Amino acid sequence: MSTPQTLGSGEMCRLTICGPASRIELAVPAHVPVADLLPTFLEHLGPELAAAGFGHDGWVLQRLGEPPLDEDLGTAALGLYDGDVLHLRPRADHLPPVDFDDLVDGVATGTADRPDRWRPETTRRFVLGLVGAALAVGMAVAPMSGTGTLVALTAGAASVVLLLGAAAASRALGDRAAGVILAAGAVGFTAVAGLALPAGDGRHLTAAALVSAPGLLAAGAWSATAAALARPAVGGTLAGFTATAFAAALTALGGLLVSLKLTGAAGAAAVVLAVTLAAGATVPVIASRFAGLRIAPLPTSPEEFQQGIDPEPSRVVLERTARAHEHIGSLYLGLGVIAAACLVVLGTTPGISARTLAAVGSLLLLLHGRDLFGVRARLAVFVPGVAGLAAVVVDLTLDRPAAVRPVVVLGLLIVAALLLSVARLLPGRRLLPHWGRLADLAHSGTAIAIIPLVLAVVGLYAKARAGWA
Repeated sequence: MSTPQTLGSGEMCRLTICGPASRIELAVPAHVPVADLLPTFLEHLGPELAAAGFGHDGWVLQRLGEPPLDEDLGTAALGLYDGDVLHLRPRADHLPPVDFDDLVDGVATGTADRPDRWRPETTRRFVLGLVGAALAVGMAVAPMSGTGTLVALTAGAASVVLLLGAAAASRALGDRAAGVILAAGAVGFTAVAGLALPAGDGRHLTAAALVSAPGLLAAGAWSATAAALARPAVGGTLAGFTATAFAAALTALGGLLVSLKLTGAAGAAAVVLAVTLAAGATVPVIASRFAGLRIAPLPTSPEEFQQGIDPEPSRVVLERTARAHEHIGSLYLGLGVIAAACLVVLGTTPGISARTLAAVGSLLLLLHGRDLFGVRARLAVFVPGVAGLAAVVVDLTLDRPAAVRPVVVLGLLIVAALLLSVARLLPGRRLLPHWGRLADLAHSGTAIAIIPLVLAVVGLYAKARAGWA
């Protein structure tokens, strides 16, 4: 009866190394990179092999029929088993792939090596996706369960249960992915409860009653609280819940302004947009603090020059940098959702002030995205900017006579042609410095114009004129 091979994932891995003229069997540390083990292999296989490597590009190790091993990984990471046979070959003359004498064997090998093969981990992810889908359907069905109070109680109870389940899954079972999905569901049900509560007991909940200023206030405040609680419940510093808390707080701000009758929907959108744009400028600083990256202030005395000069461990710095990058992308995504909603509201509001603010705010977002490096962060800024400009163009077109609308279509075709030219010519091309300076001036100008436009949308200038009159 044969004994199954064991993966060399413990402390040692037993390997057989075949050289040009000899063979050795060694037990090597499982987590030491192959590049560090290669000199030992050469010494045991023959002292002349190390010098012979200078005559070509060096030596590589490979299993029969497979490409050379990655020298930066250890045997455990490479998936080597105890008893595996490795061949030492010149780097420029490694063993070619094995030809198949059986078509079925070749098809089976090719299928097994495909990256899109369904694996046990894929099954787990699919089932977790079904969990998220079930929770999403539950959020959609919950408002149909009766009056506002009943819906709020039902959704609130579901939120508490899901939050406790997230803590149990992440803390007790060590299943962080399941904990994140359950915690996200808890935040969603909390938002449903907040939207439904202001409707009260008088009547069954309707779509119009669900989306109200008091509902947005309650949903935003409660969702921000739930997202803040989800972080310690799941464990770690999850950037998604931080971004959700920021977005929910901004939603609550808009609902508060309308609930207190300080302004209308357009005015609230203008104020929230201004706060969102200001918060976007501080995202890198906030993300660095969340990730634990704190840059010491500049020294002002000779003694301070001798402080903080010890080198930082590379692994810690790289991990924190990756964490900061994740926070930047998530925070911009949360702020981008709020900015897109505000720009669409402003762009579809009658009046030159609201539409001008939507256009200027969209341009500011597009200019601000130039300074971002991450794909997710840039898209989170660019997409709301494009959505705002599109809302302005569509609303202005609908206000014009039907005879004028073909002219708008022609103009959009010209814009599309210009953008196509930019897509062909701009990527990878170095621009002259004065173009960058012009963009910087436009960035500053649009940022300065935001506050006067916000004051115009909330009606401050009209109230001042009425007071003087």
